[in-house]
Amino acid sequence: MASVQDSVREHAVVRELVAFLRREGYRVRLEVPNMGQSADLVATRGRWAMFVEAKVADWRRALEQCRAHQQVADFVCVAIATLTPSASLLGEATRLGYGVIHCEPDSLRCRWALRPRLNKRVWPPQRRQWAKAIRAVSYAH
Repeated sequence: MASVQDSVREHAVVRELVAFLRREGYRVRLEVPNMGQSADLVATRGRWAMFVEAKVADWRRALEQCRAHQQVADFVCVAIATLTPSASLLGEATRLGYGVIHCEPDSLRCRWALRPRLNKRVWPPQRRQWAKAIRAVSYAH
């Protein structure tokens, strides 16, 4: 169970992620519904959609959440606010084709620790259904 402090920190991480992804040229939406759950962020650029799960510590939980996004996301990422991304996280992310965005815990500056690979597990009917629904979700301010 996440503490109130972790929830506050995660909110700050998400705020910095929005700024980071905007600088990378993405349009960003927060808490985007997908198959009965929601993604912390969905960043879109052109026709590409990247789903991001943000955590201040529990990267294994983020990987679990990412599995549901594989059916609709072109790219899947975990954002983690730890001193350094663990070798275990980087290994699992590499194996799954996920990206890792590292956010420094003090400054919350974000950088790519691992770029994601194009997801080949997208299910076109589910993607089309999701694409219709996403139009109703507003962009982050």
